[in-house]
Amino acid sequence: MRAAMDAHRGLVSNPEIFQEQVEVTIDALVAVGDLLELNDVTAVDENIKGTWLFAAPPGFVIHFGDAANIIGLTRDEQTPLPAVVRDRVVVRGVSRKVYPKEGEDLRALLGALGLREVSSATWLRHPKSVPVKDLIDRADLKLAASGRGGDLEDLRVFNHTSESRNYRARWETAKGKSGRFVMRRAQAYGADRWGYGELLNGDVVKLFEFPEPEDRWRGCDIAWRLMLALQSHQGRAVAYRVEIREDMAGLDLFHPIPDWATRALIFTGKQVPARSCLLSFDIPVAELSATEKFLETFLFLSRAAD
Repeated sequence: MRAAMDAHRGLVSNPEIFQEQVEVTIDALVAVGDLLELNDVTAVDENIKGTWLFAAPPGFVIHFGDAANIIGLTRDEQTPLPAVVRDRVVVRGVSRKVYPKEGEDLRALLGALGLREVSSATWLRHPKSVPVKDLIDRADLKLAASGRGGDLEDLRVFNHTSESRNYRARWETAKGKSGRFVMRRAQAYGADRWGYGELLNGDVVKLFEFPEPEDRWRGCDIAWRLMLALQSHQGRAVAYRVEIREDMAGLDLFHPIPDWATRALIFTGKQVPARSCLLSFDIPVAELSATEKFLETFLFLSRAAD
């Protein structure tokens, strides 16, 4: 992130908006499988471990024998395919799909080109559904068993009690705050570190960071889900917007979602440029009910009143 911002310093008129666009794009690339986010690895200094992004090897995911989602990157080409196939790629946001011709074995074609196949079951894997209170109780139990956080620099906390719909504005300094919050802090190398902690007058009393060794999800994915749970538990679930347009439903989100949820929405419909929100998707109306059930069950979201 910092490297991208430094490379464009002086070239963009609004650095804050540009930073938000970069963050959203990176999250989307991780979600679809173009980038891999690996934790606790060494890249620059063998004595320093951090969270790093790496290009995923070229591959594809086929849904029910239909379109193939192209994933992965190469050093020289954005889409690692020969021209005859690359010309058939349909790009929507960060999503790249190839649709089969009549009678064509798309799986065999892409496999012969050296792309690895990732099963749709693996690609769409997500955590089990749990009641919102259970998710928070689990976090509180882990926090109770955690040690003191110590003096943490650049610590920011997410104010889940704020009524603002602006996600970025809800990140605040820890100074003077008391209570339990989702937290994040920058580190010298790699992505921000995420966690859940307890503050007393701005001092960290307890803190545990995620992902933990047994977790398969990214730290930010765990954090975003817990943020949504904390607000829902207060009786003010984070809302999303729906607008029906003929046979498609426009779905607009105002809060980040885990990469496994992004993949599910891309699987159902397609991601489109954000419509005065943080993330936007177009979903077939026939799939809207199931999609909303998914958002409610796994992310504790609710549809905004018309």
